[in-house]
Amino acid sequence: MDDTGAGEDATRGGEARDDGAARGASVYDRVRPPVASRRLGALPRLLRDAFAVVWRAAPRELALSAALQLVAGVGAASLLLVGREVLSRVLAADDTGGGIGDVAPGIVLLVVITALMAVAAAIQSERALLLGELVARRAQDDVLEVATAVDLAAFESAAFYDRLERARWNAGARPLMAVNGLVQSLAGLLGTAGVGVALLTIHPVLLPLAVVALVPAGLATAANSRTLHAFSLAMTSGDRERHVLYTTLAGREHAKEVRSFALAGFLRRRHGDLHAARIGALRRVVRTRLGRALLAVLAAAAATALVMAAIVALLLRGDLTVAAAATGAWGVVMLGQRLQALGAGAATLYESALFVEDFTSFRELLPPPAAGAPAAAKARRGFDRLEVDDVTFTYPGSTRPALRGVSLEVRRGEVVAVVGENGSGKTTLATLLAGLHRPTSGSIRRDGIDASGVPDEEIRRDVAVVFQDFARLALSAHENIAVGRIERLGDRDAVEAAAADAGAAQVIEGLPRGYDTILSKLFAGGRDLSVGQWQRIALARAFFRDAPFIIMDEPSAALDPRAEHELFKIMREVSRGRTVLLITHRLSTVRTADRIHVMDAGRIVERGTHDELMTLDGRYAELFRLQATAYAAPSEGELAR
Repeated sequence: MDDTGAGEDATRGGEARDDGAARGASVYDRVRPPVASRRLGALPRLLRDAFAVVWRAAPRELALSAALQLVAGVGAASLLLVGREVLSRVLAADDTGGGIGDVAPGIVLLVVITALMAVAAAIQSERALLLGELVARRAQDDVLEVATAVDLAAFESAAFYDRLERARWNAGARPLMAVNGLVQSLAGLLGTAGVGVALLTIHPVLLPLAVVALVPAGLATAANSRTLHAFSLAMTSGDRERHVLYTTLAGREHAKEVRSFALAGFLRRRHGDLHAARIGALRRVVRTRLGRALLAVLAAAAATALVMAAIVALLLRGDLTVAAAATGAWGVVMLGQRLQALGAGAATLYESALFVEDFTSFRELLPPPAAGAPAAAKARRGFDRLEVDDVTFTYPGSTRPALRGVSLEVRRGEVVAVVGENGSGKTTLATLLAGLHRPTSGSIRRDGIDASGVPDEEIRRDVAVVFQDFARLALSAHENIAVGRIERLGDRDAVEAAAADAGAAQVIEGLPRGYDTILSKLFAGGRDLSVGQWQRIALARAFFRDAPFIIMDEPSAALDPRAEHELFKIMREVSRGRTVLLITHRLSTVRTADRIHVMDAGRIVERGTHDELMTLDGRYAELFRLQATAYAAPSEGELAR
């Protein structure tokens, strides 16, 4: 039966889409071929990688597990050999009229061996839980390390999200399966070796005949593992979409819109359709796997029958004694059990290894350590002049630049505004200046030093950013502000001063536990804030960072006019000696800026002071008048209409 089931066919289609989407895209779009490298020839590498994941997480526990399995393997061989001796003595005693004393030592030894094996199995069972948890923790830490270290461009790639989803899921569920498979394989291998040695002492032909029974099951389980992995790979995008829909329906964030627009039925139908598609594909995979498994069972049964027939033939020819034949038959049964355990463990380990490869390949996305920056660039804090020279930037996977030949200059102590309509490139420019993206072409220089030669963390150290979609962390109010400069987490006075500067102090002091109140209703005693109150927290976070360069992306979007006026008054005060870049579409807030840059379609089309731009009577003047008109008193004719 062909081992490329419905799941693998679907995966091939997914591969084609990934390859097409990845042309000219970032490294985060490129994935390993999901089928070709997963034949049996790749098994040693896959098992080595899975073993390495477990060993890195818990070497001592893995060594203990191996030792316990060795005890089980030696015990199995000992049971067989001691059992043969006991049976021989029982038969001899029956012929000679001997008593219980002739066989009692052997029986006691059998009991002791059985007890030791039971103790080892009990210890192994409990330690496996701890081992699995240690491996899961290490794997999840690795996923988080990559997810928080990759370039921001990764999150513009759908392929990266698929890889992240597979790695996240596999880091949580598969390591324990890999551990169990590894432990079961060790048990089966050592048990098989022990019983095999015992069978060889009975008759050399028994062992190779018994091993034949493993071959059909091994081939079937390997093929089934590949099919299941291919199915999972093909389902990644759909599963991720289904998870997003589930979160939308069941979470608090979208609850108002779901109810206001009666979206529950529509979204649940889409969620159900995705789940139905998954189940339909899974049915095909199950049919394929079941067919292989049944064929393997029949083949194994036929092979076992041949072994038993061989034992009977050897007994009738006189090549085996009755005790040896009985022990051999028992040994074949024991070997079958050990081989089944080995086969099941290897199948689990192989299947897990396929999924672990998704995890290990994701881990390879971890960026290498950044090369050291020039000493002068690292040692110096802040800058006197920031120059953006002919910068162009294109998001990964896109053919249309988000920024085109942008040039501007900002000096220490200035408040410079960047304005324009939505989609003009304002926020993209902010991410480049904050060190979250690197220009596709052009340069950004600080006091003449090209930022391309400075590590990202050095650039970001000197920048405080308030983005439109600022983080609302389920932490205390104190921590929500202190994360602006996490190394100063314990500086309560500075946190309170930043809150006061941002106008957030009164809100926080009115909470049940003040600055120690959790800002989320997900936890007992927590409280939530309004959007405007949250924006003040985000501003306090930026002020607490105490950086020489402040970027504010729509900082007053959720503030009322009075609060907005107060904010810009405060901003002028806290910006003394600092550089402030203000990004906004509300032009009433930028009249006092030292310089205004007007963006349109990724370019700076105008620049100057408010008065200069109004005199120019261009794009800025047009937008300013449009916004001013919205606040102007309507005429009597307009009221009549």
